[in-house]
Amino acid sequence: MAQTEDTAFDLEALVAELKSASRSGNAATEMRSIMDQAFSDPENVARHIPEFAEDDTVIYEDDHLSIWHCRFQPGDPVPPHDHQVSAIIGIYAGVERNAFYKSNDGGIEHSSDVMLGPGEVLSIGPSAIHSVECASEEPSCGIHVYGGPLTRIERNLFDLEAGERMAFTDEAYERLKGA
Repeated sequence: MAQTEDTAFDLEALVAELKSASRSGNAATEMRSIMDQAFSDPENVARHIPEFAEDDTVIYEDDHLSIWHCRFQPGDPVPPHDHQVSAIIGIYAGVERNAFYKSNDGGIEHSSDVMLGPGEVLSIGPSAIHSVECASEEPSCGIHVYGGPLTRIERNLFDLEAGERMAFTDEAYERLKGA
């Protein structure tokens, strides 16, 4: 197990459990349960998770699963995007705001917000469109789990001002972040 009441959080164990669950017939439910358990003691996660140099770090990826460590800095939002696969987010530090959008007349419009603090886990469906930002004074940190090879999936970004959908490329991402 990634963690129990008496043990330290173990990232390698979490990855192994998620890998196994990703190949089961009930992957989404099993992976959510694993994440709920792993993040039930966010202080334990914060004490034992490795330091990551980059804000976005791919921890593991194969054809069934991607596991990322994500650190969002205050004042540095991620533009609206989709994943094309289900996602599970577990937070251990700071507060992460997920703004959700729905499609309308070729564009998107804001539909809801979900704030995630330490110990909270959120599941997102494969058709969800959301943006992410840190909603605390300190960076928000968590593990984001995707039901597929996120770096190889054709995804979309959304320009709210222009009402435009575009391919998720590094260039488009940087352009929208700078807007």
